[in-house]
Amino acid sequence: MKKLLIVSFLFILTNCENNENNMTVNVKVENFKKGNVYLQKISDSALINVDSIFVKKNESIILKYNIASPELFYLNLDVSNIENRIEFFGEKGEINIDTSLEKFNSDFKISGSSIDSIYRDYLSVIKKFNNQKLDLIQLSFNLTKTELDDSLIKVQNQIKSLNKRQYLYNLNYTVSNGNSFISPLIAINEFSESGKIVLDTIKNSMSKQVLESKYGKIFSDIVRNK
Repeated sequence: MKKLLIVSFLFILTNCENNENNMTVNVKVENFKKGNVYLQKISDSALINVDSIFVKKNESIILKYNIASPELFYLNLDVSNIENRIEFFGEKGEINIDTSLEKFNSDFKISGSSIDSIYRDYLSVIKKFNNQKLDLIQLSFNLTKTELDDSLIKVQNQIKSLNKRQYLYNLNYTVSNGNSFISPLIAINEFSESGKIVLDTIKNSMSKQVLESKYGKIFSDIVRNK
C-alpha cells in the first residue's frame, strides 16, 4: 500500500511538472476558413511537427507543446505549395498570434512571450544593418560599371566598416545580455567559427539558467569542441 501511494504521488508530481512547462499557442488567422495549422520546431537539424490541428468553420486554433526551455518555433499553414510560416520564440505559458491569410507571415502580432518581444527588437536592429549593407552593395555594383575607382574603394571600405560594426554589436549584445535566452542563439549563429577566447568570453557571461537551456547546451558543445 505504501509503495502504491509513493508511485501515485510521483505520477501526480510528474504531471504537475509537465503542466508547469506547458506552452499554449492561441492563433487567429483572419479569412482562414479551412485547412491544417502546424506548430513546428527544429530537432536534429530537421523541421518537425510538434502539434497540428485541422480547422473548419472558423474554429478556435489552439496548439500546445510541453516546452523544456525557450526556443524558436514556427507556425505554418498548408494552404499552398509555398512555405508560409511565422517564426517566434516560444516559452511556457500562453502565447497569442494574430494574423491574416493574405499577409500570414508578413504582417502579424505576437503577445504573451516576453522573450519573443526581445527577439523582435534584436531582429529590427539586424534588419537595419542588412538594409544598409544591401544599399552599399548595390552602390558598389553600380560603381564597377564606371571609372570612379576612388568612389568604389570608399564604398567597399564602408561595407567592411559596417560588417565590423555588426560583428561588434552582436558580440556586445551576447556578452551584455547573459541572462537572455536569445544570447546563445545569436552566439551559435554568429560566432560558431570564432576563436576560443571569443567563445569563452561569451560563455562565461551567460547565466547558469541560460547555459542549461536548449541553445545554451548547443553553444556549450561548440565551445567544448574547439
